[in-house]
Amino acid sequence: MKRLAISAVVLAVTAFPAALAWAWLRVLADGDTPSRAIGTIARGSVEHAHVIPPWGPGYVTYSFLGSALGRQYVHGRVRDVLLATFATRSRSEGGRTFVVGETGWPRGGRFRPHRSHQNGMAVDVFVPLRTRAGAAASLGAWPWNAFGYGLEFDARGERGDQRIDFESLAALLLEAEDQSARRGLRIARVILAPEYVPLVLDTPSGRRLGALGSRITRRPVWVRHDEHVHLEFEEAGAAPGAGR
Repeated sequence: MKRLAISAVVLAVTAFPAALAWAWLRVLADGDTPSRAIGTIARGSVEHAHVIPPWGPGYVTYSFLGSALGRQYVHGRVRDVLLATFATRSRSEGGRTFVVGETGWPRGGRFRPHRSHQNGMAVDVFVPLRTRAGAAASLGAWPWNAFGYGLEFDARGERGDQRIDFESLAALLLEAEDQSARRGLRIARVILAPEYVPLVLDTPSGRRLGALGSRITRRPVWVRHDEHVHLEFEEAGAAPGAGR
């Protein structure tokens, strides 16, 4: 048993730098060819997708392993929206670090266990948190909690000493919509646990969401989106919902 434990520690220590190096190699190998989304978010693919770096101003990946495996590729303009949004909101919130989740494969297509994320236009962002004392906090993503996806928050958005910062989440959505418009995109749909929608809308930033607020789902979907918010993007001139 002791040998098994030692072997596990050695494997983890060895694997971490390898995953980190591979993740950054993906960034170095990334080009600047414009992306092309094909089909829909639920049935499609993407040409010339671009990788989200493991970390940057205002954000960090949910998993260096996931990044190394190529599970964080998106349409180039979507990547630019995310990076600008995280950097801007982090500066506005005293250096808060956001956690970006899974996005898709380099060429898109079926992305298990997700039902979408196929054409580079969908992303997961873990919800921003605060402690009961009011300090900004980030969700801890580890293998034993399914890299963050296995965490559960109650109907009020609370879990232990942490609670979802709904004002920060609403401000993030506002900024992402603004950054999207600058790049010819818009947020087509936001998937969040239905019980959280009123809590998002009843914040200073939530009351400014306007039409975007109506694009937050009110009905349960295939899996409860309590620990993360799912964002779907589309071309600004497209018919609403055309990319689904």
